[in-house]
Amino acid sequence: MQKAENNPIEEGKNSPTKEGKIAHIVEGEKAPFAEDRKTPFTEDKKAPARSARKFPTWVDLFATVGIFVLSSLVGSLLAIVIMKLRGTESLTPDLTLLYYLVQMLPPIAYIVWLRRKAQRPSALHFGVRRVNLPILLWGVAVLLASSVVLEPLLLLFPKEEYQNVTDMVGLGGWAILSVVVCAPILEEILFRGLIFESCRERFGSGAAVLISALLFGLVHGVPVQIINAFVVGLIFGYIYLRTGSLLSVIILHAINNGIAYISLAFFGDAADTTLRDLIGPDWLYWTIYGLSAVVFVYAMVRLVLNLRNETELE
Repeated sequence: MQKAENNPIEEGKNSPTKEGKIAHIVEGEKAPFAEDRKTPFTEDKKAPARSARKFPTWVDLFATVGIFVLSSLVGSLLAIVIMKLRGTESLTPDLTLLYYLVQMLPPIAYIVWLRRKAQRPSALHFGVRRVNLPILLWGVAVLLASSVVLEPLLLLFPKEEYQNVTDMVGLGGWAILSVVVCAPILEEILFRGLIFESCRERFGSGAAVLISALLFGLVHGVPVQIINAFVVGLIFGYIYLRTGSLLSVIILHAINNGIAYISLAFFGDAADTTLRDLIGPDWLYWTIYGLSAVVFVYAMVRLVLNLRNETELE
């Protein structure tokens, strides 16, 4: 009887031929040369260990805050030196912008470096086509409602520190560039871009919203701004989750800051006047407050439900 032809794959299972090694890999067995040579059928067993580094760790996040504080000190010293050279004693709007850039760029660069080190893809999703006008309008409504709801709480804190911040920013073209252009872009890149996406990859969407909002609040420094910025950060995080677009939250951030700047420019010291002082009749104030509370609570409930859905998908 004529001997049947040898099947190279079957034969390879018991031979050291290249075909046999490939068969071992296809069947899930470890090929003899898997440790020594990379082929299209094998992966470097050490590569996953390097790329799977836990990122961000809590040390990474605290280090980011530390770099922010350190760069703030450097920005302050630089501004003081320039003021001395100019012979002035007050911080001008152009120096405020310089201080802000020195403050923000190092922590952004640090997170970018950490992501590259951890072999992570870009976390900046601007999503021009995902900008949604109805969601932006809803975001503006929630921001206005939150400012009304938080007002009684924020009145418990002294106004002097917040007044110092507004005096430092000032008015004019440099102030607009700082508050309405640079702040929305750089802060959203850092908090809703780099920090949010890094935390979402590690901890999930819910933790990403909370951590990015908390850090967003803490870096504002002044107690009044910490509370307000934390709530605003939650709203921005919700809008970012809904749209997947950094451009959406940058626009919303610019609108929020623009409203604050316009009120300061047109009303001056009266910009700090509370809604309670502006509205005389108690019934009208409490009606507006009640409607604002409904919108705010509804938005927070939607945020929680959205995060629950995201968590289930993850």
